[in-house]
Amino acid sequence: MTSTLTLPVLRFAVPGLLLLLAGCGDNTPRAERETPVAPAERRDIREEIRLSGDIAPAFQVEIKPEVGGKLREVHAESGQQVKEGELLFVIDDSDLQIERASAQVEIDGARVTVEKLAGNLGRARELFEAKLISKEVYENLDADHRLAENALQRAQRRLETVDDRITKTRVPAPADGTILSVPVIAGQIVVPAVSVNAGTTLATLADLSSLIVDAHVNQLDIGKVQLGDTVEVLGGADDSDTADAKITFIAPLATTKNNVKGFTAEAVLGGDTSGFRPGMTVAIRLPLATATNAVSVPLGAVFETRQGRVVYVRGADGAPEPRPVEVGATDLFHAEIRSGLQEGESVLLQRPDDLES
Repeated sequence: MTSTLTLPVLRFAVPGLLLLLAGCGDNTPRAERETPVAPAERRDIREEIRLSGDIAPAFQVEIKPEVGGKLREVHAESGQQVKEGELLFVIDDSDLQIERASAQVEIDGARVTVEKLAGNLGRARELFEAKLISKEVYENLDADHRLAENALQRAQRRLETVDDRITKTRVPAPADGTILSVPVIAGQIVVPAVSVNAGTTLATLADLSSLIVDAHVNQLDIGKVQLGDTVEVLGGADDSDTADAKITFIAPLATTKNNVKGFTAEAVLGGDTSGFRPGMTVAIRLPLATATNAVSVPLGAVFETRQGRVVYVRGADGAPEPRPVEVGATDLFHAEIRSGLQEGESVLLQRPDDLES
């Protein structure tokens, strides 16, 4: 029983003992043995800013009524292609037709009054010229006639206003485009859009032939973004849908989104945009610099000092020495070394001061 328990212990203990003895015979300084290093190697590096954004139409408008009432007819539905001027909605105009009839009666009455006073004024003019009536009587008749004419004009303007409102009960498409949504149904009471009221949205219309991507750029990166820059937009489940977009707008004022302060930027998509739809969230890549077959080291090997950027290499005596370098393009993992380091040289991945502590 004892031998069966002891043998497994010896089997695992002997290799460990050999490793311990080998370590004791190694005279290499501990810091040098444990310091992680990496060689300077050639690789392609693409420096870029990565963002996320939302796809939206370059032109989008909410269609709202200019008069209120009951929605009588709906000729629009989501996804429908429409032309400018095409009839989309009809609002019931029964009350307006009654108001129009009233305005017409008012006009007819005002016109009869004007004609009657015009006849009286003509006869009074003849009597006044014959000095058969006083000037005061004549001027009073003239004033009554002018007041009647003003009343007729007011009635006519009221009729014009009613006719204009009746015309606006028929709501056409304001431009060519695609109906994105229709949040109303026939029979619903709609409210007109006025200065103190946003009004009822009848439909949302957009031109899907021109799409933009709306992104929020971190304030630390905004200095690298310029109007006219070209970005790559990636969509789909595996980013298989791609399109180029040109930045056309950068907000002058910073805003906070998801607790990150930055600036809104818009880019217009070009080329084939069939894989993109309004409302989609996409990835955006803005290339800043590219280095091909460049000498590079891991980002963790480059350190900032008062004298500039350096890497640490082993000197002739094995001690780490700082080497000033010029850094070019960088990506998430590597940095291009333009000068100060040769291919194949090894650099420390940890600052020597940290190794000593």
